[in-house]
Amino acid sequence: MVVRRRLMWLMPLGCAIALTNCQELDQLFQPSYEAQLAEHLSTIGAKMYGAYWCPHCARQKQLFGDAARLLPYVECDPRGANPQVDVCNAVGINAYPTWEINGGFYLGAQPLTQLADLSDFERPSGSSGNEPGGRESFSPAQ
Repeated sequence: MVVRRRLMWLMPLGCAIALTNCQELDQLFQPSYEAQLAEHLSTIGAKMYGAYWCPHCARQKQLFGDAARLLPYVECDPRGANPQVDVCNAVGINAYPTWEINGGFYLGAQPLTQLADLSDFERPSGSSGNEPGGRESFSPAQ
């Protein structure tokens, strides 16, 4: 019984060692492409202007999956959570979503690859170029 308990304790350690032999450790802990892109957009000062009720905004966030929480999102409807109506009005936002990236404005939900190109995002090494989000495009809601 004592030997069995010791072996069970060592089992996770053996699995971890075997796993590090099969994959690079940094790949195991590397953020997703979506998270890296969302963080990059935030870092460069990009903004996604939208409204909580906008289906195209919801679709844009879906493309980012769990990383949507990292997006530099600006709520333009006064009834939404943490609204910044004055910011939206100051830059003349009248369609959702609208992306502001490097001084340019882009209407509608954008494919992740387009957002990467517009923001000069350097794709992670080993990336195939077939990132999630494809080249689909969506019309903005007004």
